[in-house]
Amino acid sequence: MGDSQIEEPQNTAVISINNQDYLNALLEMGIPEDIATQALSITNNESLELAATQALELMDGGNDDNWEDIIESYKMVFVVNSELGMGVGKTAAQVAHAAVGLYKNLMNKPEECEKLGFWQEEGEKKIVLRGTNEGHLKELSTLAVSFNIPHYAVRDAGLTEIPANSFTVLGLFGLEEEVDKVTKKLRLL
Repeated sequence: MGDSQIEEPQNTAVISINNQDYLNALLEMGIPEDIATQALSITNNESLELAATQALELMDGGNDDNWEDIIESYKMVFVVNSELGMGVGKTAAQVAHAAVGLYKNLMNKPEECEKLGFWQEEGEKKIVLRGTNEGHLKELSTLAVSFNIPHYAVRDAGLTEIPANSFTVLGLFGLEEEVDKVTKKLRLL
């Protein structure tokens, strides 16, 4: 019998990038192109959020042990203007607006993406608290600025149950001890 050789197939994997906008956004976040491309491929170009999280994991060498060493915890807090007397559904919608708006703002800032990754790994802690009125929410917003805490103010369009331009919810994100400097004395909604 003659010598038989088995040819190993060469690795000809082609990384498909179907969303150039996602790639550009990852590059703007300071993620190297090879990592960004790999992250998009792994996540099947499903979303920028997934790709950014994957890219951060790849840049970290995929070492999940680092996540377990985190002592500091992050959270999102939403302070609702209780003076408006919004119904449960309206309140839920306004808190959702705050969560989405705050998250989008954070995703557009490369320095905040890693913090979001930690927050996601920790279970995405979110708390809804009771604010007194618009003046109270403005005071809390001013405090957030003074402590350099990312925040997002929701003003309603006034199409349903409350007046237009009402300050309905203030969303904040950061380390628990930092956010607590602004919201610790407030009660749960």
